[in-house]
Parts: sequence; C-alpha cells; structure tokens
Amino acid sequence: MRFDITHRDNLEPVSIAPGITARRFPSGPDGAAVLQVDFTAGAKWPSLDVHDHPEIIFVQSGNFHDGTRIHGEGTYIYGHPGSEHYPQSATGCRLLVILPNGDAAAAA
Repeated sequence: MRFDITHRDNLEPVSIAPGITARRFPSGPDGAAVLQVDFTAGAKWPSLDVHDHPEIIFVQSGNFHDGTRIHGEGTYIYGHPGSEHYPQSATGCRLLVILPNGDAAAAA
C-alpha cells in the first residue's frame, strides 16, 4: 500500500482574492483538487461564485458565510453542479475545499 503525505506548512500559500489564500495539496490519480483556503476577517470573494461541477467544503475553523447563511466550525457543505454563492467571512475562517473534477480555479 502506498501513501503520499504532505503537510500544509510545506505548501506555498497563493493569493486567490484579496484576503483569501489557498494551499493546493498534490492531486491523486483521479485529479481531484484539494485545497486549504484561508479567509482573513472581512474577506469576500469578489463576485458571485458559480460552480459547473460539485464543490465540497468543510469549515475547519471560524465562520464561513455563503452569502445567505453562516456556517460554523465543523460544518460540511456539498455544493451541487449549478450551485452559486458569495463566499466571505466576517471573522476569518479556514476551509478544506475538495473539487472532485479538479477545477482549482473554482475554489471557494
């Protein structure tokens, strides 16, 4: 059995919007994108975020606001194809985002 192991501290954070950074973990053979996304307090995605493919979000810490509801630590969110939201956080948050189709440009 083989495992590929990476610690988040070994991944360079990349700014994906003002106040929002992402660390992308290495993809497996299925090509899914797995990212740790951090929002600073008051950060907002710059526009409506529409997903053509599924998006899975797990709130690791803080409060994540999707533009309609606030989701606290420990919340699991499954965004179906065609889902849309305005990602933001008044307090700051850390998310684990999984994009099964591998579209990392659509993160958060």
